[in-house]
Amino acid sequence: HWKRFRAYDYGYDNPACCKWYALDGDGRVWVYREKYFKKGHRTDVDRQAAEILRLSSDEVYDYSVADPSIFSPTGMVDKYGGQTISETFARYGIMWLPASNRRVDGWSLLHQYLRWDAENIPKIMYFNTCLDSIRTLPTLVHDEINPEDLDTGGEDHAADVDRYYLASLHERKAPAAKTD
Repeated sequence: HWKRFRAYDYGYDNPACCKWYALDGDGRVWVYREKYFKKGHRTDVDRQAAEILRLSSDEVYDYSVADPSIFSPTGMVDKYGGQTISETFARYGIMWLPASNRRVDGWSLLHQYLRWDAENIPKIMYFNTCLDSIRTLPTLVHDEINPEDLDTGGEDHAADVDRYYLASLHERKAPAAKTD
């Protein structure tokens, strides 16, 4: 009965990542599946979309968010009239909403959800099948010029997907309070 979501960060030669989330009744986020295309994979959009569709099986999602750059026409789209990345996914029945790209706000949310101390357990939990999230999250470092942001030279793609999802979760408005 938990709500399910997906988030995606595109890459062709750079890593690409899709994650599946469930939100429990206490507001805890469970990352229960990921598909990570490692650096140098060179997997085209059609093959990525087909794999994400296969892994999504018959699940129903409240919504799915992705890197906003997939909605922008590329030089090839402009020149030859092709599809944007989001349009290619739509042909597979995968509809993405553009995620927020406010990086510092997103990292702040991820820090809040990862907080673990004497009074708190993390509000985001990863299944042990999310190997690339588990591998890459601890290796991320702050940017030397802007310490509130991450160094984008690191392998931040799995973390970007979490940032997209958490920002989308917090940008949604709560239902209006019922009055008697």
